[in-house]
Amino acid sequence: MKFNHKILNTRKSFTLVEFVMTIVVVAIIAIPLSLLVQEHLNSLLRSEDYTVAVNLARFEMENVKNLNYASIVSGSFPNYQGYSFDVIRTVTFAQGDGLSPESLKLVQVDVRRSGSVTVLFSLMTYIARNVSYGL
Repeated sequence: MKFNHKILNTRKSFTLVEFVMTIVVVAIIAIPLSLLVQEHLNSLLRSEDYTVAVNLARFEMENVKNLNYASIVSGSFPNYQGYSFDVIRTVTFAQGDGLSPESLKLVQVDVRRSGSVTVLFSLMTYIARNVSYGL
């Protein structure tokens, strides 16, 4: 049986240059794509933090609305409701004071990640006691 060299020459195969060029093209596409995926995952985590912060602030505001007027005072609540978020309630008098028959309290609720100084979400409301509106 004779060995035919023409058969070997007609086979198609990749050269080293073609292989290296393929790797370069894939890398050019893969690097920006991986950065895009990484940024997407980071934004998902931030979004989850903001959603939890909003819900905790709303929950605290509902708690404030259910308190009697004299019990609405400033306070700090670490690891609020078992989450790793701190809730800070700040109460100031917008009108009057604690001794006047009519007064208005400004209640601000700030939510932060535990141990952080950055406020993720903040809510404010006014709560009145015996305020009459002249008509």
